[in-house]
Amino acid sequence: MVRIRTARDLWGDMTADTVVDERSPGTAPPSAPGGPSATRPIGTPLRVALGVLVAVLVGGGLLLRLGLVGGDAIGVADNGDAVRLACVADLVPDATDGTSAGHGVVVTEYRTGGPGCAREAPTTSAGLILRATVAVTTALDGTPPAPDGSTRFSLEWLAAAYVGLFALGAGLAAFAATAGHRAGRGVPVVLAVIGPPLLPLLVAPWWTRFLVASLSEAGGLLGLAWMAWGLLAVALTRPAHRSARLLALGLIAAGGVVAATAKPGFLPVGLAAVAACAVVTVGTRPVRRHAPGLCAAALAVAIAAAPVMSGLRAQDEAYDVVNAHNLAFTAVLPESGPAATAPLGLRPEAFAQAGQHFYLDGGRSVPGWDQTVGARPEELRTAARLWVAEHPLVLARMVHRGLLATLRPQIPYLASETGGPRRVDGTVPRPAYPEGSQVMGPMFVYLDGLPGRWVPPTVLALALLASLLTVVLPRRARGSPVTVGTARVAGVLAATALGVVVLAVLGDGYCELAKHVWLGSYALVVTGLTLVVAAVSAVAARRAAGS
Repeated sequence: MVRIRTARDLWGDMTADTVVDERSPGTAPPSAPGGPSATRPIGTPLRVALGVLVAVLVGGGLLLRLGLVGGDAIGVADNGDAVRLACVADLVPDATDGTSAGHGVVVTEYRTGGPGCAREAPTTSAGLILRATVAVTTALDGTPPAPDGSTRFSLEWLAAAYVGLFALGAGLAAFAATAGHRAGRGVPVVLAVIGPPLLPLLVAPWWTRFLVASLSEAGGLLGLAWMAWGLLAVALTRPAHRSARLLALGLIAAGGVVAATAKPGFLPVGLAAVAACAVVTVGTRPVRRHAPGLCAAALAVAIAAAPVMSGLRAQDEAYDVVNAHNLAFTAVLPESGPAATAPLGLRPEAFAQAGQHFYLDGGRSVPGWDQTVGARPEELRTAARLWVAEHPLVLARMVHRGLLATLRPQIPYLASETGGPRRVDGTVPRPAYPEGSQVMGPMFVYLDGLPGRWVPPTVLALALLASLLTVVLPRRARGSPVTVGTARVAGVLAATALGVVVLAVLGDGYCELAKHVWLGSYALVVTGLTLVVAAVSAVAARRAAGS
């Protein structure tokens, strides 16, 4: 008979089969020849050394990947949103026209002493990190102020601060994950924990280049990486390793808060972190083992609630009309056909403009736009989502389109070349790309012709299925503890990626879709690599059992 356990039991046995003081096929008893040395745990000094080494290597690797050391830095050009973050630190671009958008390069040089934000800015993790970096670098920079009293600030300094935070998270995860493991197994454990979130960041620049930008995506990337490292550290430790589990819980909760408060589109990361914290067990006493995880989940919600709500309000105040137009005209109408115009409160002839981005002409070509869209954005958005809820096939098409867009995290229409430490003048011409088209037809054709279109939904399905099997299968059939743990981590990451995609398509339709599902693409890659770790663990456990 298959027994389905409660959610709180799911994470109790997420651990490795190489933990000391646990009688398992992978552990030699102390009385066996060579037993004491074989089962000796990794000492705290060595664990600290491993953590420091990992932090140094991760930091150095990311600095090299970004070109901050020994090369030309890469970043992300402003798509018009950079001012929303820069203004919270009173920064202005060091460009002749006073703006960082439209130059065809990444404007990395800024000046302090700007006028601030035109409207009240929400509290975001990205804003807090930027303000802290500006304060520190302004104090340390020896460059004399300009005649107007302003001082220099470079986005490369902001990227270096993010690199330090990535290194910190990786080092803490390595320290936590090696708790209780046998001497000589530290390196494989560290690779299993640090590798999946780190490898994509080092192999390709598609995600890390957002660290050199005045955009909030960097906060989401940092938070998701922290959460993934914390989840994998939980999977490689036992509940009895209290300090290690508490440290991993801290990474999960902190990562969720940082990502969810970076921008509203990353809220699914925070929700996944809270859910994961709530089911992690710490300690062996039945009464108390759930308390730390529940406290971590509650603390994360308490910290993130107000910033998240302020971010949602700011998004609605600034982009309610834009988002409503894009949801209806770039996604719902193209996927539904003319039948959706009446339920959405649009004129029948408005369907002729289906697929048009708001910024194409501000809706001027849509018959009756002022009355049917401009005057009722909230009503239109509610009607569009209700239509999608009543037509699951439309929702499936939209989500599938979003998953296809995760194949293009490059976002080529946003330049990666940086302007360097100088005032930017003029414009570098940029080619047109389908992902940046303001009409959806070219993007649809492009996405439908991409190779590997089966990969995102397949990775998503495999991860969710593997995670489900670790719950419904009999305990003996689930595999080794590390296989079970990493499979469940893959499931959490897959659900996170799906959440990012769903929120993107229901929030702003297909407007800048590749950029809006960019964090989901990273989550899917980490999911796939975590599944590889689970598969390798399963094979190794079978071979060990056979021998």
